[in-house]
Amino acid sequence: MKSAHDHPHPQRERLVQYGALTVTGLMLLAIVLQLVLALLGAPGGLFVITALLTLLLALFILRLTVATPAVTVSEDGLEIRPLIWRSHFVAWEAVRAIKDYTLLPDEGAETGRRAIVGRRKYRPAEGKMLVIPALPRHYCITGVLAGEGFVPVIAVTNRTHTEYDKLVKKMLIYYEDAAQPEKTD
Repeated sequence: MKSAHDHPHPQRERLVQYGALTVTGLMLLAIVLQLVLALLGAPGGLFVITALLTLLLALFILRLTVATPAVTVSEDGLEIRPLIWRSHFVAWEAVRAIKDYTLLPDEGAETGRRAIVGRRKYRPAEGKMLVIPALPRHYCITGVLAGEGFVPVIAVTNRTHTEYDKLVKKMLIYYEDAAQPEKTD
């Protein structure tokens, strides 16, 4: 049975996604202009260095568009439905691993959030990351930052996906079922 798990605040997520894409575009334009200035003879090669730093920063911004896409889970696999990029269906056999998501803040680091939300409503950040080598290369940004190297990774968290507990339970069951060899009599 399929279940869709979108962002709990779709308008805010749409604003973040398109904002990240716009900022990334502006940063790429800045890189081109910095390289043009360097080619025109700007002193010290400083513009080449700043262009490289801007490119590195642009990757961090672009990560916002690929890190935690909406997903639909079924027995056959996972449909990854990012807002900006093309959707992908991934069979459970293509998922290399499901691990704890390492890019979430620790509970102790969220005193400000706890104060704003309130002690009773506060829930620590929880998440799982799925290591999926078959995904396109732009998903490697999250993989690198999460410590998986240049391997594509997506994540699901209790702050970016509706019915998070149900989602994780289904993912783990389907993933384990796919990992088990078929029994024959």
